[in-house]
Amino acid sequence: MNQLRVTPIATIDPDEGTPADGADAGPLAVGEDGAPVEITFASGLPGFDDLRRFVVEPLGPELAPFCRLRCLDRAGVEFIVVPPGLLFPDYAVEVDDDVVARLELAAEDAVVLTIVTLAEGGRVPTANLLGPLVINRRTRAGAQVVQHGSGYEVAVPLVSPGA
Repeated sequence: MNQLRVTPIATIDPDEGTPADGADAGPLAVGEDGAPVEITFASGLPGFDDLRRFVVEPLGPELAPFCRLRCLDRAGVEFIVVPPGLLFPDYAVEVDDDVVARLELAAEDAVVLTIVTLAEGGRVPTANLLGPLVINRRTRAGAQVVQHGSGYEVAVPLVSPGA
């Protein structure tokens, strides 16, 4: 089976919703008219199979590169997400042929986000590197792509660069 290997971008510019590294990737969070761009997960997300429509909302410059993935199908369902490249520079995602076809994905169109779990009691927040979200920035189709056999974990502590 062939796979598409995707290396996540480092960060997202919270004002533009585009990669801050200058790559010409097009908007992720807002469309040309300034309205939020709808992302569709045709199969939903694990545990939320019936929820398919989401928007990515920057949390503001002080919290960049973190964003909110807010559900349009059910009020109150939202996740904190982050492009993992800044926090995990060696992270890469393998996307199998079925997902590539379903998302109509080319490497240059791929946006990778990881879901962040905020911990209570002063514990360090974690990122789900085992099940990243892969989104086609052109078609706005997305899927959670489990990284079977990768060695990645579902709760990897977030550590600042240089810490």
